[in-house]
Amino acid sequence: MTLLHSGYEGRILYLDLDGREWGRETFSATLHDHGRTLRALCEMDEARLHRDVNWSVDNDWRPRDGFVRVMRDGVTIGTVWYGIDGRTVECEGITQDHGRVSRRLIAPSPIQFLGTHPLMGDSSIAALRGKSDPGQEVPIMSAVNSLAPLGDEGLDVQLLQPLVTYIGPEELTVRAGTFAAEHYAIRWSDQVPAVTNFWVSGPDYLPLLSDTDHGRYELVDFTRF
Repeated sequence: MTLLHSGYEGRILYLDLDGREWGRETFSATLHDHGRTLRALCEMDEARLHRDVNWSVDNDWRPRDGFVRVMRDGVTIGTVWYGIDGRTVECEGITQDHGRVSRRLIAPSPIQFLGTHPLMGDSSIAALRGKSDPGQEVPIMSAVNSLAPLGDEGLDVQLLQPLVTYIGPEELTVRAGTFAAEHYAIRWSDQVPAVTNFWVSGPDYLPLLSDTDHGRYELVDFTRF
């Protein structure tokens, strides 16, 4: 018997302020009765970095588990697994920075988001923020794997409460087409204080565009299956 499922896949380009491509992300999702499984391969050319990420969320977009492998020049610099249950996050892995990693943290409130750096993952934080109280920053309890801009340093786990603002609906045209979009903004932390504006579309929170102080990340291909 064939296992029936649906899903989608796409590709995002990483562009600098001059519009030069410096990386890309291919992503896919498999939808099932109890949530969805998400995957992303991130390639960063000048840093000679690859990041493979696989994670699952329930029907309310709350994280259940995830796995990250980061490689530079084909050499693994970290492989880490994350498990989340309510207020608890567990982390098991091996990294160049820390060697064997085994951690268990308890958050002051249920963990809503697992941050592992793919743009597809970052866009889904909009699902946890929602569209109530436009213009108001709302903290989202999160477990994150790194605060480095490329997610390649300090691979571990820590708790963070990024502030996410819903701005409003817009029609947005990107290379993949024209979409009915929702505009959000996020401030990740005191260590990463710059505001990122980002736009998502539909109940899949499809990542259309992210604007940062160092460039933009734009959806160029998208397919449902």
